[in-house]
Amino acid sequence: MPYDGHPLAMLLQPTLEARYLPAGLDNEAAIRRAVADGTLREPLYPSLQLAEDRAFVWLSQFGRSTLGMHSNTLVRCAGTTGFRLLLDSDDCADTQAPSLHFEGPTDTALVCRECAGVGIPERWQRQAPGAQCTLPLWNLDAARLQYDAWLTRFDHDLQPFLHGASEALWKGQGLSLRTSLVPRSRATATLFSMSTAPEALGASIGLEDAASHGDLLPRLLALLKTAEVAGRGGTYPEPLPAFCALCAEVWYLRIPENGRVDASPVPADTLERDGHPFITVMRDGDRIVLTGLSRELVQRLLTGPDPE
Repeated sequence: MPYDGHPLAMLLQPTLEARYLPAGLDNEAAIRRAVADGTLREPLYPSLQLAEDRAFVWLSQFGRSTLGMHSNTLVRCAGTTGFRLLLDSDDCADTQAPSLHFEGPTDTALVCRECAGVGIPERWQRQAPGAQCTLPLWNLDAARLQYDAWLTRFDHDLQPFLHGASEALWKGQGLSLRTSLVPRSRATATLFSMSTAPEALGASIGLEDAASHGDLLPRLLALLKTAEVAGRGGTYPEPLPAFCALCAEVWYLRIPENGRVDASPVPADTLERDGHPFITVMRDGDRIVLTGLSRELVQRLLTGPDPE
C-alpha cells in the first residue's frame, strides 16, 4: 500500500529515510483486528514516515488517542538516541514544546516515551518501504458471490439518494454509504454527479449528446442487477496519489443487451479499455467495497437500452 494512505505523503511522494509501524500492526490481519477492537479508525497502516526534518504520521488514526487534532505532518528534531516530534511547534530549540520522544539503542526498535499516556502505541518497529499493491488469488465463483453480497448492501445504502438527492443530503448522509462504497473515492464523485447533475455526466466523458434518462441512480442499480462478474483486470493503474492506497482491483462485468450477452473472454489481470465495462473495488476482509465506475460502464448506462 504506497505511503500507507497518508494523504500528504501520497501527494508529495517524499524520499523517505525510514518508516515505522507500531509493534504488532505490520500485517493485514492485525490491521483488521485493530479496526474491529477500536485501536484504529480505518483499515490503513498507521505508519510513521521520516523525510528530512519532517515526520508524516496520522495520529488521529488511533481510536484511543487523547491528543485531539494535530497536523498530520510534524517537525522532527534529532536527538542523541532518537528523535522527538513537535506537536504544536516548529522550533526544535524549544525544549518545553509538547513533544513525543522516540528513543532506542538502535534505529530498528523505538519506544515512545509519552505515547502510552495519550492512547498511542508505545513500541515501534522499523519497516521496509510500504509494499506495493499485490493481487490476492482469484476465484471467479467466489467473486460472483462477493459481488452479489456487495450489490445487496449497495442497493440498501443507496435508497435515500435515488431520487433527486441534494448536495446537502450527500454532505449530511454520505458516510452512511461506507459499508458498500469507499468515501472520497472516484465512485463517490461519480454517484454524486449522477444524483445532483445528471445532465453534466455525459459531457464529462465526451458524450455531450447522450439522451436524458431522468434519475440515473435507479437506472444504475437496475443495470448492475443484470450484470455478472466476468473476470479481473488486475490492479487499477491509479494516476492520482490520493487514491493509490486503495489498491483498487478491476472487475469486468458482462451485461445483457437486447437479450444477448457478450461471451468473449476478458483479459486475465490486464486492464483493457474501450471493451467490457467494469467496476473497481477494494477488498475489506472477505467483502468488497466499491471504489470506481468505469467510463465504459457509464457509457453503457447513458447510451444503452433500458436494463433487462
